[in-house]
Amino acid sequence: MRQRVSRPSRRQFLGSSTAAALGGLSLGSFASPARAQRAVPTLPLGELRLTGPPDEAYWWKVRSQYNLIDGLTFMNNGTLGPMPRVVMEEHDRVFREIAADPTNGSRRDELDANRELFSAFVGAEPEEVSYTRSTTEGMNIFAMGVDWNEGDEILICTHEHNGGIEAYMTLEQRRKIKINRIEIPSPPESIDQIVDLYELAITPKTRCIMVSHITYVTGLLMPVKELSELAHRNGLMLSVDGAHPLGMIAVDMHDLGCDHYAAPGQKWLMAGTGTGLNYVSRDVMPNVWPLMGAGTYRNAETDEVEFYQDSRKYEDCGQRDTPSALAMRTAIHFQNTIGKKAIENRVRQLTTRLKVGLAEIDGVKLWTSMNPDLSAGLTLFSIRDVPMANIVEALMDRDRVYIRTMGTGNLNGVRASTHIYNMPDEVDRLLDGVRHLATDWSDYMHEPVV
Repeated sequence: MRQRVSRPSRRQFLGSSTAAALGGLSLGSFASPARAQRAVPTLPLGELRLTGPPDEAYWWKVRSQYNLIDGLTFMNNGTLGPMPRVVMEEHDRVFREIAADPTNGSRRDELDANRELFSAFVGAEPEEVSYTRSTTEGMNIFAMGVDWNEGDEILICTHEHNGGIEAYMTLEQRRKIKINRIEIPSPPESIDQIVDLYELAITPKTRCIMVSHITYVTGLLMPVKELSELAHRNGLMLSVDGAHPLGMIAVDMHDLGCDHYAAPGQKWLMAGTGTGLNYVSRDVMPNVWPLMGAGTYRNAETDEVEFYQDSRKYEDCGQRDTPSALAMRTAIHFQNTIGKKAIENRVRQLTTRLKVGLAEIDGVKLWTSMNPDLSAGLTLFSIRDVPMANIVEALMDRDRVYIRTMGTGNLNGVRASTHIYNMPDEVDRLLDGVRHLATDWSDYMHEPVV
């Protein structure tokens, strides 16, 4: 077995001598390949604003704003994305301010002021968007907030994440609802095929469809807009596990037409852990109870204590990580500066490069659709019968490429994420490692080390 290569040490960023030496850095300095990465200073967001079609020098400039370890190709953004330095510095600034002066540690006014920025980013009204600490919290807000009746049925597919389905599994025992599961092909043939499978599974007792906008397993981009229309034609609600789209592709709640959408900050938005946004449509909000108390305020006109009736009623969770919540605004500013469309195009460009390359390698099974209408930034593949844990280990040891295992049902593969800090040569490095494994697969058939 190949000897494990030790991890490289973390590069020191922005040391005084380095910062001085890079004072006259030109744009050409950003065009180096990723494996020859070197430190550059934190740039003002305005310097990342596009004035034309982005080239590789531009994307290298974006990449330079992350504290990624030299030589590491990180492709597990679907679990945790690295924070851009400007976001990390904003978090640290707020943290230090509160540590020095805790008299306004909650920063409630600032949090409320950011609601307009956040709602515009997701295509909603400010009163429909609330802060959460994760996608899972958002999914529980909706699932636990609806007054279910015994026998109500929830329709899901078999590739849903536990963060979305475990609330309903609890309700199966607590409220005697029923979960009906459908199988989605990997990959499916078309949007119509997916919608037809859901429509055939609806029964007179179905009350809600719960679906991931992008499934965490195969990266399938679900037709949420079409499923919203299907649900509403049948008098059903649609709750969306949006663990991946926020920060990867442009999303618009009102265009999607869903009743509920939960999203994290730590993945593709790259806002750090313990952050998230939750959308509840005004149409269903009166029928969705808060998860923990409704939160109260004093009405200035009546001087009476009243419960919040907008999205703030879902935010009463006790102490919040205020620095992380406030730094999320900088993560959104970072993405708005680059442009949501430019980000989505870059993600798709890199993913297409990966999928086309994988499809050309003998012995590789691609579980993710090649159809851009059914996929975006996540790619699932397997290599012959090589255990997925061995693939992950070998790619890390041999090529310094970090991806993750992914198994559920009949799937046993590995998943790669491509985001704006990844470079084409990193995709090629992953493909080179996969070619090696597909050729010398018998050398990697040992029992995985647990």
